[in-house]
Parts: sequence; structure tokens; C-alpha cells
Amino acid sequence: TRRYNPIRDTELDVGVVALVHSLQSARGKVLNGRRCILIEYLSNDERWKVQIQDESTTTALKVGNIKLTRRPVGATHPEYLEMSLWYTQQFSAMLAGRKLEKKYRNARGVTFEDDEPYYRARKFVELLDHCTDGYEPHQTIMHGEIARYYSVVPETSQSCDATMGNLEYTAGCIALSGMCYGRAMRAMDCGDGRPDIVVFALLESAPVSLSVLLSHVVSTHYIGPESGYDRVRDDFRSSRMKMNIDDCELTPDQCSKDYCNAMKGPLGIMYSLHKLISTPGRLDKILFGRIEKHPLFSKTLHRLFRLAARESKGTQDGEELGYTARCILMHMADMDGQMDDATFKSLTADRCSWDHGIQQQLLVKDDITSYEELLEFLQELLKKTSA
Repeated sequence: TRRYNPIRDTELDVGVVALVHSLQSARGKVLNGRRCILIEYLSNDERWKVQIQDESTTTALKVGNIKLTRRPVGATHPEYLEMSLWYTQQFSAMLAGRKLEKKYRNARGVTFEDDEPYYRARKFVELLDHCTDGYEPHQTIMHGEIARYYSVVPETSQSCDATMGNLEYTAGCIALSGMCYGRAMRAMDCGDGRPDIVVFALLESAPVSLSVLLSHVVSTHYIGPESGYDRVRDDFRSSRMKMNIDDCELTPDQCSKDYCNAMKGPLGIMYSLHKLISTPGRLDKILFGRIEKHPLFSKTLHRLFRLAARESKGTQDGEELGYTARCILMHMADMDGQMDDATFKSLTADRCSWDHGIQQQLLVKDDITSYEELLEFLQELLKKTSA
């Protein structure tokens, strides 16, 4: 008989979120209905190695005990809430701590701090989903917990170039980053945060959620004072006018305070993955592995390179985001522990002042296609910093 092929015969693949079902043992029955991420196919045993949500060890399951979940789709707001986001900032502040009637709690992105953590993460990821036939971004109003995160980047700083969808993406990314850090968010220390839950939620909605996450890094809309927009309008529009989100181009560097706050959303999520290095399923490698295969991978690295270079230049975006960008690059390149000590120390130093030659190479490097190439490039580039 023909042997089972996990890729050819089903949609199961590494990084896919599935449900455990039909286990018969006493221990197994407790796991039925739980989500799991597929880590590796064990061909000799014809089982999948999986990381079950909230479990401290990995488990090997037969294919018959795994079924795909339905990808969550953003819910539509009730009709009476169809009002323009441009006019809802004052309502957002009012509604941030108010409970909605139960029948309205299914609205897109609506959740509250006392909701179950994975439910909250999925509701935030809804804001990273594209429009459906029953939903258009102009129907959005930010309710509940998301209103607090949305207010981190003032609407006035995004009024020039942002679509309604961009505003949702910003709020969703900042909220997910907040879940990764918990109460320690401001210190960029994971503290009581749950990056594992965020990884589950992002992968369950992949590939759409990853496209939005990476495009928010690569093709960030203009965020800053209206007075500065006329000068850069054409550059932003030419970079962002693409029919396919996965084809977007790198937008110009920005250094406003509000831009830096917005970028702490997607970059904060990637930075927080270091907390998962010691987990049995290495969920950091799973998510970064999906990112490596994404069409925006090279451009994402290019943005990180530019932020690292601009830290040495002393720009505001470099000062606020450069260290985070360097640590993400280190984590991506060193997932298998092959990085030399000099490169590691240079990338994780509290501050760096790389010379002009290194800065220029980072500013233009846009053709890396794998983590193996990334490691080779960084080690060669930073050799002389240890001299």
C-alpha cells in the first residue's frame, strides 16, 4: 500500500494550527478539543510531533487524531455601529472600560481584559484580517480593550496616508504586542506576557495575519504631523500602491514619536519570541520559519537593517527601535546556536556605534533569502567590530 505523505495527502504542514480529537485514553480525553501546532512529521512512526496549547511538553499524535481548525474570520459589526472611524476617537475612550451587551460582543476586534487569553488574542488578530463581503473598514469602531491600544498612536498622526484598514492593523499589532509583554510591556521584558498564545493566534489565521504583520513593518503608512506629509507624499504613494499586499515595497524611513510607537507593535511581537527559545516545541522557530518563506521576508530584513544602521546615525527611530531590530536579527540568525561570540555581542550590546562602512552596507542590503544567508552576512559584516 502507498505510504502516507503528510504534505501530499492533507493540508497538514509544519506551523499549521489543528485540533486534537478522538483520543481514547484518560489523559487523551482531557486533550481532545485543544489546539496544537504541528512541529515535525515523524515518518518512522507516521505521527505528527505537536505542541499542544498550554502544555509544557510536545506530544506525538496519529494523523487520525488531528483535524484542521477553521480559519477565524473577522465578524461584522452590528448595523447601528456603522460609523466612520475618523469620528470615533472620543467614543473609543468612553467605551474602553464599558461592557457591551452580549449580542454585540462578537463585533470585530471587541474583547475585554477579563476575557480568556486565547479569545483575546484571536479577537486582536481579527483586526489583521482582510475585508470580507460583509465588512468594510469604514464600519469600524474601536471597543473595549482594543480602544486603549488604538489610542497609543493618535488618529491625528495617521490622517494623511492611512486607510481605515491601516488603523485597524496598527491597533491589532500593538494589542498583540501588549499580550506578549503583559504588565512589563514598557520595559520590553516579557514578564507575565504570553507570546506563545500570540503565536497560536497568528498561525491559526495565517497566511493573512503574517502578510499584514510583515507589510506593517515593510510598507508602513506615513505616521506623523500633517505638515511633513507633502514633502514625502509621492514617495509613500509609489511604494504602497500595489494590488497584492505581498508585493508591497519598502516605504521611506520615518522618525516621528508616533511612528516609533506604532512600530513597537509588530517589532515587539517578533522581539518577544526570545522567551520561547527554551520551550519544547520551539514556537519561535516555527513562526520565524513561516516568515522566512514569506514573499516579504527579504524586505522585512531590509527594514530591520535600516533601523539598526540608523541607531548608529542617532535618528529617533534608530534610538527607539534599533536595539529591538538588532536583537530580532540576532535571534533569526542564531536559532541553531551557530553565531560566533563577537557577532552576538555586537548585535546585543546596549548601544552600538557602527562605523560608516557598516551603516552603508546595512542601508542597502535587500537580497537575503534565508536565515543561513543572514548569519553569514552578519558575521562577515561585523568581524572588524571585535578587532
